[in-house]
Amino acid sequence: MVSWLFKRNWKCRCWLVSLCCALIFTLIQPVSVTAAPPSPYPILGDYGGEIREKKPRADGMVHVDTPRTIQRLKELHANTYFYLIWHEKSDWDDLRKEFLPAARQAGINVWVYLVPPSEAQLKRSEPFGTDYVAWFRAVGRLGRHFPNLKGIVMDDFNDNLTFFTPAYLAKAKGAGRKENPGFLFYPQIYYPALDTALLTHYRHLFDGVVMSFRDDHYRNTQKTDRMIEQLDEVQARLERTRLPFILMIYASRLSATPANPSAQYVANALKLALGRLKLRRLDGVVTYVLHKEFLQEEGDAVAKSGVSYANLFAPAVSTHDDDAPGHYVEWRQRIYLDPRTQAKLSFWHMSVYPPNTGAGTYTKQVLIDNRVVWQSSITRHASESWVPVTLDLTRVLRGKRQAVLSLRLTKMKKGPAPWTYSGFDCLSASGISLQNGDFEYQRNEWELISSTRNLMGEVLRYDPSRRFRTFQAVRRMYRTFRLHEDLTQWAEHPLLIRKADRLLTCILLDRLPFALHLLEELPSLVLFDRHIPYHRKEALIRDAHQLHHLLDEE
Repeated sequence: MVSWLFKRNWKCRCWLVSLCCALIFTLIQPVSVTAAPPSPYPILGDYGGEIREKKPRADGMVHVDTPRTIQRLKELHANTYFYLIWHEKSDWDDLRKEFLPAARQAGINVWVYLVPPSEAQLKRSEPFGTDYVAWFRAVGRLGRHFPNLKGIVMDDFNDNLTFFTPAYLAKAKGAGRKENPGFLFYPQIYYPALDTALLTHYRHLFDGVVMSFRDDHYRNTQKTDRMIEQLDEVQARLERTRLPFILMIYASRLSATPANPSAQYVANALKLALGRLKLRRLDGVVTYVLHKEFLQEEGDAVAKSGVSYANLFAPAVSTHDDDAPGHYVEWRQRIYLDPRTQAKLSFWHMSVYPPNTGAGTYTKQVLIDNRVVWQSSITRHASESWVPVTLDLTRVLRGKRQAVLSLRLTKMKKGPAPWTYSGFDCLSASGISLQNGDFEYQRNEWELISSTRNLMGEVLRYDPSRRFRTFQAVRRMYRTFRLHEDLTQWAEHPLLIRKADRLLTCILLDRLPFALHLLEELPSLVLFDRHIPYHRKEALIRDAHQLHHLLDEE
């Protein structure tokens, strides 16, 4: 019976292994071996997304719920948190009096995250507003009392260079260093601005760099295929200047995009990033606004019916991008016709665009065999409003047995253009065999075609559990990496080190069955590694069990 349980029940197996570990520890642990002190981990961090208390306090403000936020960070296995001071005037006092002591107790390093002047028009970081000399001084002074407070990260630094001149930044940083010689400053900068010129002017004032990945110059949270290229390019530049490099990954909506990034996007981006972190081609990874309360995001529920619609997205086009007219992105499907009846097609369409969008910049179109049968400028109707259309296609389709139906977004004018996106939903037809017209099914009837990388499409599905699934995806990735780091740090036996490396590789490559099998092998290997102290054996076996449970739920 015990043998059957040991083979079939992972939890029972871990319990038995832990019991065996306790019983034979004194026999296998050599007295002469002493464990080396832990080496610093790479940064596995999070920014924003703090949990707030349910009700205002006596001062009328809704304060940070420190215990619940810290608990979520511990569940993530995060070791670093970027604490945003912006939402409430009480944020600074919450940091000083509540959050920093709790984070220190939990072993979490903290960075103060500030908004620059470009974001401080309507709301400022309080109590010092845009007096960044005062901010640097105050954070430096606070860091003397809390060694886990590392310094300041400045948001959108590259958009505020006229304010943050080298002379002004030197004054501010000097104020911080005067209070605390260990004070650090990291700017948050986007990929296009991280060039040699900026680094040459500011290298002596930076202690590292945070780069937010958004697939520049194409600004989206849909594609990750150029992430490695951009990371390696930036890392090479920073390596020459000996600056640490932290990557920020969007876990919440990037402005001027159609929707929050999917949980799958966040997981894919993290897998690429952790692969680089494993090779020490990064110094850390931080998620951008990983929500820690799992509310439904009803703002993403924009389909005309059901939960899905066909989205066509055009990021903002600058003079550096492909701005030629005629480029398009489309969803297409081969349709089959009944010549005995009239051919009609009905659908709903909508567009979202900023107020400064010029008429005729982009046009929505319906095509049959690449011939336009309907079109409408994206600005013809109010933004975010669904509009019905019915087309009589009898003449267009006369004599045909089949044709290709296309739903297209086309750039009509040359030059810069603002972002926009369009949607199609609720397609129905008579005399035409049309499949998945409401885009509710995750099948392959529709094919996406784009003439340029700057135009993209996605079937956007409202996921009421997106926040939870995204949190769990990050949790799995961080736990996997922390387990890998612990095993390679403490283990002595080459086989255990190889297994740890293979485990991380399997999870990064989505080889889940192999990863689960390796996790089932780890407890016995950990148990008989004579170099690992007993208390670490227990922790490693427990962590392996928890990771197995997380992966088994996926």
